[in-house]
Amino acid sequence: MTAETLATDCLDTQLTQQIPETNNPASVAMGEAHAAIRRLCEALEDVADSLPANVNRGDCRRLAEELVPALRTAQETEEMQVFPAIRRAAGARAVAEALDRLTYEHFEDLCFAEEVTDVLRRLANGSTVNTEAVGYMLRGLFGALRRHLSFEQELVAGRLR
Repeated sequence: MTAETLATDCLDTQLTQQIPETNNPASVAMGEAHAAIRRLCEALEDVADSLPANVNRGDCRRLAEELVPALRTAQETEEMQVFPAIRRAAGARAVAEALDRLTYEHFEDLCFAEEVTDVLRRLANGSTVNTEAVGYMLRGLFGALRRHLSFEQELVAGRLR
C-alpha cells in the first residue's frame, strides 16, 4: 500500500513511537513495516468511522485492492529480516516462542484481512451490508493489528539496538 494512498495526519500516539534510529537494517525494516501497517489501520478506521452514511466507495475499492498485499509485504519483511535478527541477538527460548507467536498472528491477521477485503469490495460496489457488523469487523482487524504492533515494539525494538 502506498503512503500517498493511505497517509493521514492523525496517528495513534502510542504507535507513533519510532524504533530508535540505528544503522541496523532489521531496525529500519521493522520501522518501515510498522509504518505501512499503521497506514492500513488508519484507512480501516476511516472507513469504519464513515459508516453507515458517508462511505467513500473509491477509498473502499483502493483499500480492498491494497490491504492484503500491503499487509503480506509488511509481514514478510518482519519474518525475513527482523525476526531472524532478533533470534540471533536474543537466543532465549522465551523470545523464540514470542516470535513464533507473532508469526502465527501474522497468519491470523492475513486471513482476517482477506475477509475484510471481501466486505470492502461489497461496500465499494454499493452492495447492501450490515453496517454495524462491518464496522465491528473493521475495528476488530485494526485493533488486532495495533495490539500486535505494540507487542512487537515492546519485544523487538529494544533487542535491535
